[in-house]
Amino acid sequence: MSKEILIVEDDLDMQLFYKEMLEGEGYHLTFASSGKEGIKKVREKVFDLVILDIIMEEPTGDRLFAMMRNDSRFKNVPVIFASVFRKDTYACTKVLGHVSFLEKPFTKEVLLEEIKKDLKE
Repeated sequence: MSKEILIVEDDLDMQLFYKEMLEGEGYHLTFASSGKEGIKKVREKVFDLVILDIIMEEPTGDRLFAMMRNDSRFKNVPVIFASVFRKDTYACTKVLGHVSFLEKPFTKEVLLEEIKKDLKE
């Protein structure tokens, strides 16, 4: 059974990047182009992993993450933050619990390594 990954990313080029890098690896991808759409998708189903862009229209990725962690259904879903800024730029990476963090741009190999680590594959 393939793993279900939700990708909340407002940049269409990044969405295409994720699609090209991950679909051939057997993952089933669902995309949300905004934080609002991400909330809707998260409420519809529990995903095996969520990849969140941080900088986007409200709610931002870190706020969406906080909402997920406050709901028992999503408390243990692995999350990977992806941003053009460094990890230490965001207070949320220090106070919201364990998350993975990728600095854009990253390679397919780095992305797959992080996903496999978080999914314990």
